[in-house]
Amino acid sequence: MKRYVHLLQILCFSLLFGLPLTSMAQESEYQTLVDPLTVSGTVGTQVTSSWNNADLHYNSPFSAIAYANTTFNVYGISVPMNLNLINVSSEQFNFSRPSFTINFMPTWKKFTFYLGTACMNFSNYTYNGISFDGVGLEYRGNKFRFGGFYGNFDHATTFRTQLDDRDAITFLSDSLLGMNNVAYTTYPTFKRRAYAAHIAVGSLRNYVDLSLLHAKDDLNSLPAQWYMYNVYSTNDIDTLLIVRDSTIKGKENLAMGLKGHFTIGKHVMFEANMGASLFTPDITRDEIVIEGEGDGIALANKLMGGLRKSGLYNIRYGSEVRFAGDALLNLDFQPVTAMLTYRFVQPDYTSLGANGFNQNAQTFGGNLATNLLNNTAYLSLNGYLQRDNLDKKQLYTNQVGSYSVNWSNFFGDNIALSAVYYGVTQKMHDGVMVVPEEVRVNQITHSLNLSPSYTLSLDNDHTFSLDFTLLQNKNRNKLMDSYFLNVTTTSFGLGYEVYLAAQRISLDANYEYSLSRAYGNNYNSHGLSGGINNIFIKRNDLTLTGNARLTMAYNVEKADAKDFTDPERQVLNHLARRVGATLQSEITNDVSLAARLGTTLKYKDRHRASVYFSISNYSDNIIIGQHVAVNTDVRFMVDYSYSFASRLVKSKKQPRNLSE
Repeated sequence: MKRYVHLLQILCFSLLFGLPLTSMAQESEYQTLVDPLTVSGTVGTQVTSSWNNADLHYNSPFSAIAYANTTFNVYGISVPMNLNLINVSSEQFNFSRPSFTINFMPTWKKFTFYLGTACMNFSNYTYNGISFDGVGLEYRGNKFRFGGFYGNFDHATTFRTQLDDRDAITFLSDSLLGMNNVAYTTYPTFKRRAYAAHIAVGSLRNYVDLSLLHAKDDLNSLPAQWYMYNVYSTNDIDTLLIVRDSTIKGKENLAMGLKGHFTIGKHVMFEANMGASLFTPDITRDEIVIEGEGDGIALANKLMGGLRKSGLYNIRYGSEVRFAGDALLNLDFQPVTAMLTYRFVQPDYTSLGANGFNQNAQTFGGNLATNLLNNTAYLSLNGYLQRDNLDKKQLYTNQVGSYSVNWSNFFGDNIALSAVYYGVTQKMHDGVMVVPEEVRVNQITHSLNLSPSYTLSLDNDHTFSLDFTLLQNKNRNKLMDSYFLNVTTTSFGLGYEVYLAAQRISLDANYEYSLSRAYGNNYNSHGLSGGINNIFIKRNDLTLTGNARLTMAYNVEKADAKDFTDPERQVLNHLARRVGATLQSEITNDVSLAARLGTTLKYKDRHRASVYFSISNYSDNIIIGQHVAVNTDVRFMVDYSYSFASRLVKSKKQPRNLSE
C-alpha cells in the first residue's frame, strides 16, 4: 500500500507542477462564455449469426453487442465515456449476466484522466496497450510528458481447456434449452494487479523516456473450491493449511524501460529502446538468501533486502532477470532514404504488460528506397536476417533471411507496372549438438510477381489488369531425402473494372489460373469472380448502397503413384501410413462457390445501418486433420449506429475574441 501512496503523490505533484497557472484566469473568463454543457457520441448494436457444418468453435454461432460512446464537454473540459452494455454469445448465452464495461476519459488542456476500462502505451518492453480496469493520468506537454495508472489486468476466473464436440447449431439450441451440462477441464486465472508509469523529457524530436511496470497475481482472489485444504491438529487447535495446486502459478513482474529519440539536423534520426525484466513464475516459492561471506554477497543481500522492505519486489527461487532492446537509424537524403534496424530479445524475457516477443533471437534489418525517372518510378530494397539461440543452450541454431525488391512505374496517365521479388532462406546451424548433414535444414523460397495495368478513359473509366506469379520452394541439402518439399506454383490472372458514372455502378470481373507441381503430385485451379457495387440513392441527407460478389473455383488434384521409383515409393508409403492414408493414383475434381450480399443505409450523417449475408461451399477441405468432403459456411450480420450532438445547457452570451 505504501508504494501506491508514493505513486499517487508523484502523480499529484507532477499535475500541480505542470499547470499553466499564468493562463488560468484568461481561460476561466473564456469558459464562462461558451456553452456550459454539451454532449455528443454514438450508440449502436450489432447482431451476428453463423453456421458451419465443420465448425470447431472458432466463431460463435450467435453474438450480440450493444454499446454507447458519449463525450460530455463541461466548460471546455472533455469527459468521454464508453459503455459496453451487452456482450453475449452462444458460449455464454445469458442476458442476466452480460459483459459490462465503463470508461471515463476526461481531458483538460494537455491532461487526460482515465477511469474504468482503458489502455495506454509506454514502452514495447514494459507496458504497451494491455487493457486495465482502474484509474490513470497522462500529461502531454511540449517539453515534459508523464503518465501512470493503477488497476487490474485480469480478473479471477476460469477458462476451458477442451473443445466441445457439438456443432454450432446444436450448441446454440442446447444453450437456449439450458442443456449445457458438458463437463470441461478448467484451470483458474488469478486477479492480476498492476501499476505503471513513465516520464519523458524533451521535445518530440529529441527526448528521453523512462518507464516502469509492476504486476502481481493475487493468490487470495480465487474461489475457495480451487484450493486443496489440509487440516492439522496442534495442541487441540485445528490449523487450516492451504496447499495450492502445482498447475496454478501466481506470477510477479517488475519491468523497466529506457527509450531515447534523437534527431540530427534534417537528415538523420536515431532511436534506441531498452528493457530489463525481473520475472518470478511462481510467487509461492521461498525468497532467496545468499549464504557466505564477502563484499559482493553482502551487497546482493542488501539490495534484495531493500527491495523486499520497500514492498516493490521479492526475489524468489526461480526469479529471472532478462534484457531486450532495439535500435533504429534512419537517413533521409531525398530522393534516397535508408533505414537500419537491430533487435534482440533474450530467452524467456517476460513482461506481463506487453506481448509479441520473438524470444531468444536477434534481428538485423535494412531498407533502401528512392524515386526515379522524375518521380514516375519507385524502387525499394529490403532485407532482414534473424538468428536465434542467443544463450547457446538450444540443440540447434536456426537462421532465417528474407529479402525483397519492389519496383513500380507509371507510363503516362494510362499504364502502370508493378514488379515484386521476395526471397526467404532458412538454414540450420550447430548449437549444443552438431547437426547431422543428412537432416540439416537448408531451403530457399523464391516469389516473383508482375502486375501491369492499363486504364482507358472514354465515357467511363475502364481498367484492364494482368497478374503473373511464380513461387518456388527448393531444398538445397543434397543429402536430405526431402524431394517432396520441392514445389513450384505458377499463376496467371486477368482483371477488368469499370465505373459507370451516370448509373453510379462499378463492376469488376477476374479470372485466375494456377498450377502447382510437386514430386508425384499436380494441382491446378481455375478461379472466376465478379462483383457489383451500386449507389441506389445519393442525396444530401440519404445514401443507400448495395454490393454483391460471386466467386467460383474449379480445382483438380492428381497424385500419380506410377511415376515413383521403388525407394521413393517406400518413403512416401511410410509418410502416408503415419497420417492414416494410402498411396494410390487418383484424380480429384472439386467445385467451390461463394456468394456475398450487402447493403448500407446512411441518413443525415446520424443514422447508419447495414445488413450482410454470405454463403460459401468449399469441397475437399482438410481442417486440422479432419477431412470434410463439403464445407458449407453461412453468415448473417445486422449493424446499426446513431450519432448525436446537442447542447444540454446553452450560453446566454457569445464568446468574444480574447486576443482583442
